[in-house]
Amino acid sequence: MKQYLKDIVKCVKCGRCRTVCPSQNVLGWESSGPRGRMLMALGCTCDLEMSRGMIDGFLTCTTCHQCVSECPSGADPLEITRVVRRELIDMGHVAPHQIEIMNRVSGSGNSLGDESPRTSWLDIPVDAGSFDHIYFVGCLASYRQQETTAAIYSILRQFSVGLLEDEKCCGSPLYRLGLDTSELIEHNSYQIKKAGAHTVITECAGCYAMFRGQYEFNVVHLSEFLSDRLEQLPLKRLNITVSYHDPCHLGRFNKLYDAPRTVINHICTLEEMKYSREKAGCCGGGGGVRLGYPELSSMVAKDLAANIPQGMDYVVTACPLCIRNLSDIGIKTIDLAELVRMSMV
Repeated sequence: MKQYLKDIVKCVKCGRCRTVCPSQNVLGWESSGPRGRMLMALGCTCDLEMSRGMIDGFLTCTTCHQCVSECPSGADPLEITRVVRRELIDMGHVAPHQIEIMNRVSGSGNSLGDESPRTSWLDIPVDAGSFDHIYFVGCLASYRQQETTAAIYSILRQFSVGLLEDEKCCGSPLYRLGLDTSELIEHNSYQIKKAGAHTVITECAGCYAMFRGQYEFNVVHLSEFLSDRLEQLPLKRLNITVSYHDPCHLGRFNKLYDAPRTVINHICTLEEMKYSREKAGCCGGGGGVRLGYPELSSMVAKDLAANIPQGMDYVVTACPLCIRNLSDIGIKTIDLAELVRMSMV
């Protein structure tokens, strides 16, 4: 940890991050927020022994990026938290949910541990040809949103977009937990190169952030791809009103705000949440929190729900974890891809 000391001391302990941290707003402990984590990380550089409470402090971060956006001194508590998570694993402090996600991915190639074929939603063989663009479907879309995934791919095929013969988890759930992702990155990179592709299209916010940060390929979000081709798509206008939730890994991480709204406004009426774009709340599902601390995850989701306007037909988002977490507390939440499917003629 000593090599990160210069980054750690950028934190001037002002506390602005305390007002935006979803975990600290629920738990209340200093150790559950960015400033507390930076203080504990500073202790790590002096070989401070980690207690169970300190370890929980680092593992309750949802990786929402709000602390980084808010920090006036340019500190990055999120990256330091990820590094400490990795260091803790090296020290033998591996939490049960970290072991579970490792076992799921190593055993099945996906974060759900589902051993059925990844392309069981596809009613034709995967085309082994060469493509400039490939659609990286992601774990949850492959196994939990199959009807929507099939419909979206039927659109993408019209624009000569291919699929990988052997797609595996992008690695995002492991990376956020400080776990090794090198084998997954190597495998998927080989598959993409084998397909001859230079651009990856994905709809999952986690996949998008992972490809932007850890892979060597150009990545385009599905909303960007579709928003440039709306007039060519067989879509009808829907008589519904929705609100859009900016996923943390798509919005604050990558500043992708406009394309999803362009697609939504083409299809139906959009009413913004009280806090949106850079100031959007967190669903509470990221960073392994949904798996490791489900009660905290649910409470953060309920805080976010207070931002949703009354009378919405749906909340639309572009993150499978956001959909699951908000749906679990009774919010009618659908994927942007599902909204497109509903609009298809």
